[in-house]
Amino acid sequence: MTRRQILLALLPPLFFGTGFTIAKPAVAHFPPLFMMLMVYGGIAIVLGLTHREKLKTPLAAIIAISAFAVTIQGALLFWGLRSQAMPATAANLILQIQIPFAVLLDWLIMKERLDGRKAAGTALAVLGVVIVIGLPEEPPGLVPTIMIIVSAFCWALGQVLARKFGRDSGVGLLKANAFGSLPQLGLATLLIEQGQWQSLVTATATQWGMLAFVGVVGFYLAYMCWFTLLKQCRMDEAAPFILLMPVVGIITAALVLGESVGLAQLVGGAVILMGLAIVSGLRVPLRKNAGA
Repeated sequence: MTRRQILLALLPPLFFGTGFTIAKPAVAHFPPLFMMLMVYGGIAIVLGLTHREKLKTPLAAIIAISAFAVTIQGALLFWGLRSQAMPATAANLILQIQIPFAVLLDWLIMKERLDGRKAAGTALAVLGVVIVIGLPEEPPGLVPTIMIIVSAFCWALGQVLARKFGRDSGVGLLKANAFGSLPQLGLATLLIEQGQWQSLVTATATQWGMLAFVGVVGFYLAYMCWFTLLKQCRMDEAAPFILLMPVVGIITAALVLGESVGLAQLVGGAVILMGLAIVSGLRVPLRKNAGA
């Protein structure tokens, strides 16, 4: 990776980590699918006006990518995050299971080589998730935990499908996701959710500010950088940088939401990061002997 690509790769975890954490109080007020409809509606308007290039990704691929990467993933993720039994800190850590999912799916779909190291790292990351879920005095709820794990799988599948079938630039892929997801999100929120209008008329300035932050930082800027990175680098090059997301998320949750960080979260988070580092192939350089 070039220096510019490395600098670009540092931005998605920063934007994802802060945006995802701030999404917890935002989604506590706005229905999750309705909130995503507003976010991607705004992105569609902005990119529709500023990115006039015709989309090259096939329509069927756009529908599939946006279904997994946006609609299904977002619904499960924010429903899980909305639960009182799911602290933002724990959710940030559990969500990192998306990295081994992405590596495994890249192997299955993109035919990337999968070796024992990646399998061992995946198992270690799963162990870290188990620690985060099972060891705290008040563990996160089972149902929201399952929702976040399944959402992580859907996100990973969507990213691999974008790599395989996407024919547009990073901006173009974000535009395709926005336009592809709007009818899905609109239909889903009408059929499943209620209280959409109530959430609009009762929202405070703080809640509107949080929604704007989630939309601009957590989605628009984050995916603009991420899709641009995926068009330039392999998944096993891009994925390791997402390991910074829980660090950013935990700091944001502690500073903004006042959440405490327990020992189980620290231990589980360290195990998750170790496993993900192994999956991603990160190595600590060994110091040479003085006489060498």
